[in-house]
Amino acid sequence: MGKEKGFALSPVRAREMRRFLERNGYEVVPGQHKHLKLKHQDKADVLLPLRPSDNLSYVALKQIAAALGTDPDSLVSQVR
Repeated sequence: MGKEKGFALSPVRAREMRRFLERNGYEVVPGQHKHLKLKHQDKADVLLPLRPSDNLSYVALKQIAAALGTDPDSLVSQVR
């Protein structure tokens, strides 16, 4: 078997995650970035890919869950 190319993708799209984060107090930081940066007053910053229709990788989902203080599975159920 060969090496896997790329990352496994989660069922959550970047657009859905952005809406969820904005409902939970995150704000988009203006600027030109390769990713969309969202800041929160009390929680860690979050980066999302610029393409809203792209599904998030599980790595990105884990990082966002860690910033929110939850586990990835419960985050997916909250977003969807």
